[in-house]
Amino acid sequence: MGNSLDLNKYIELYKDFLHPNPNINSQAFLLLRKEFEVKFMHNLLANLKEEDLLIRRKSILALGRFGQKVLKFIVPLYINTNSTTLKVSCLKTMIKIVVNLNLEELNQEEMVVVDLALKDSSPVIILTVISLLRQLGSTGRNILMKTCRDKNLLIAKASVSALLEMKDKTVNDLFDELLNDKYIDPMIIEDIFKDKII
Repeated sequence: MGNSLDLNKYIELYKDFLHPNPNINSQAFLLLRKEFEVKFMHNLLANLKEEDLLIRRKSILALGRFGQKVLKFIVPLYINTNSTTLKVSCLKTMIKIVVNLNLEELNQEEMVVVDLALKDSSPVIILTVISLLRQLGSTGRNILMKTCRDKNLLIAKASVSALLEMKDKTVNDLFDELLNDKYIDPMIIEDIFKDKII
């Protein structure tokens, strides 16, 4: 009897979690995390491949509030799927966690996801992983300083754009170096030069 009552309560709270009203949504989230943490977290992880964009967005935001414990589930989810939707959702969840916790670095397993994403052919995956690196402070900056020389022009351009937002002396020195490198694509030079004029 208790189990069916719990299940009914979970279903009602979950409906409230999906409610468009942010107050109802937020209160339901807190209760679900407090009373049904594991079930709710796995439910949210399953939602990352949902066709419904709103459900995916709510789930990414909610998982971001669970913190680092989610990352150990995100890594295998990313590695074991061919779905671009799920991969992007995993990366967006990682961004939320990094931002919410002000993380400056990821562990070795989590960096496997970053490496795989940088080798992906999907533009949306590449742009999302560059956004993740932009949030990772000096660790992200050091990787972006390498990827801005990538043969893949999208990776190189996105890396330069990210570095332009996190400029310091190291980045400025790199840009001066790139401006004098005859092997760098003219489009990259143009992006850096435009910023210097501004």
